Amino acid sequence: MESILDQVITAKHLSNLASFNPHDTLDGILAALTEREREIIKLRHGLSGYDKKTLEDIGKQYAITRERVRQIENSSLKKIIKNFDETYLQEIEDITNGILSEHGGLMAETNLIKELLTSSGYNDDNHSAVVFILGQLLKHRFQFIRENKEYFDYWKTPESSVDFYDQAINKVIDIVENHGNPLSLDILINKIQETEYYKENENLTDKVVLNFIYITKKLKSNPYEEWGLSHWADISPKRMNDKIYLVLKKENRPMHFNEIAETINKMDFDHRQAYPATIHNELILDDKYVLVGRGIYALKEWGYKPGVVSDVIEEILRKSDRPLSKKEIVEEVLKHRMIKETTVTLALMNKNRFEKNENGKYSLKNA
Repeated sequence: MESILDQVITAKHLSNLASFNPHDTLDGILAALTEREREIIKLRHGLSGYDKKTLEDIGKQYAITRERVRQIENSSLKKIIKNFDETYLQEIEDITNGILSEHGGLMAETNLIKELLTSSGYNDDNHSAVVFILGQLLKHRFQFIRENKEYFDYWKTPESSVDFYDQAINKVIDIVENHGNPLSLDILINKIQETEYYKENENLTDKVVLNFIYITKKLKSNPYEEWGLSHWADISPKRMNDKIYLVLKKENRPMHFNEIAETINKMDFDHRQAYPATIHNELILDDKYVLVGRGIYALKEWGYKPGVVSDVIEEILRKSDRPLSKKEIVEEVLKHRMIKETTVTLALMNKNRFEKNENGKYSLKNA
């Protein structure tokens, strides 16, 4: 249960967050500068709709050396810090510190900025303004960790522990690996809650775990919002065959190859376009898919067996301990194939495989 002090801090935090407007703040920050200084800062940091430029590009624009641009940038930043309202800057620091503290002390940049922009609204200009404030005016308080092969860009407080993040995310990865299949976020969080590590670590909340999952690159969600190891075919399908399998598995029903292609393109796994002819070729060549109708395929693991309709009928009759009526055969065949009754009737006319007795029931010939 929250203490009165915690409630007061939370209320103040929410009030500060509601009043935080990056656009107005940026205008106030840059008011201390001359027009040229403002332009150079905006160009250098991609502020107020300006494209971010290199020192060399800005130097060419103003016919000065890149070193002179650097000098103007540094002196402008010092002027900003000297003239900007320290009380308001402290409020921004408190807001950011509060958010980071709730999320384990470190947070993916995109998520942190979206949280900071809850009231003012997220857009590119606001994003750039927040990054400028954190990275230039509050860099003594917040550290930016650049993306690498294991994690995305994130911000942290100096006192937060990266070891805590590593331990927690490794526990999550162990759970996913042991499960062996993708998990919905709810189920994944529930499994984490059941561990002794979670129960014994009071700093590890659901919010912290979720935040850490969004930082790491070792875990990823697929378009069906299931989480697993990033390299799993069910999570990051690279081959077209992997995409076909995932779509059929998740749709959990037989599908026409045209529909499979459409679904793959809607899922936007990557930038590769799925063409019906390509999908059809993959389905024909891989025996884990079974043709169950005109252009309609199912997964073999669902219990469907390959073969033409006559093969299906033969399998049904072989398993039966008595001759079957046409109606009974049709009902059984339609469990395995998406075809018309007339197709079954035509198949039953194959006298080399089936025979009809005086009661109008069918059995295998010479069975």
